[in-house]
Amino acid sequence: MNFTEAASELYVNQAAVSKRIQQLESTLGVQLFFRVGRHLELTEQGKQLRGKTAIALDYLETAINDLTSSNIDTVRISSNSAVSLFWLLPRMKIFGLSDLACAVDLVTTDKQGELTSTGCDLSIIYSDGKSAEWNCTLLFKEELAPVASPDMISRLVTTQTDCVSGSLADFPPTTLLNYERAAPDWINWGVWIEKINIPELLEWPTKPCMTYAHTIGRALEGEGIALGSLALLDDELKSGQLVRLGSEKLATDRGYYLAHPSNKNVQPTTQQVFDFLLNSI
Repeated sequence: MNFTEAASELYVNQAAVSKRIQQLESTLGVQLFFRVGRHLELTEQGKQLRGKTAIALDYLETAINDLTSSNIDTVRISSNSAVSLFWLLPRMKIFGLSDLACAVDLVTTDKQGELTSTGCDLSIIYSDGKSAEWNCTLLFKEELAPVASPDMISRLVTTQTDCVSGSLADFPPTTLLNYERAAPDWINWGVWIEKINIPELLEWPTKPCMTYAHTIGRALEGEGIALGSLALLDDELKSGQLVRLGSEKLATDRGYYLAHPSNKNVQPTTQQVFDFLLNSI
């Protein structure tokens, strides 16, 4: 409501603003302002125009903001819940606090099909590394072995140095933390026992869990023995939060791969995250 202040905001002089308002009123054929000396008030037509013009300008501002925000390079990474919780998130925290940091969106799903159909720049997939749609780089091969909390170990063996000697079957029957197989190539206790060939373990009690990550969570709480992916749980094993139990381990023909779509160019920020994750192994 002040031509002088409007002129200052627009980097023109006051006369230019006054002239443009007069031209606008002439073009519209209505009076927009009452002028009482240096004081201005909007007419009813002026109030009507101001309200609708404000809506239009707000809409335009939103459109511009959406356009500029879409130009920010955001790297989308997908992984299953276990990889996200136990491997990816700790590393992305380090990345986010470093000078390499960029905008990253994490997509977590335990549905294998969704991992490779979310329009992500990178995906950590459980695979044999052979894919026509994705270029796969091995993070770590899969080795599966029984793991439990130190409290659980102390109830089963005299010292922790004894816990990896011999067979799991040599220990007292203990609850096995099990989960449904979400895909044919996933290995749970039933498959592991069959491949390792220790049928007596089939008599041990089991406790069903919602996901693989859920089994690890319950193992950390001392509720039983989980089937641990050793490389995936490297941090927990090194810190002593989890301990291997028994000498058996199953090396599969699969592993966890860091992959990017083969039909999509790798952007600089994506390459930056890719290189960081590979170097964090």
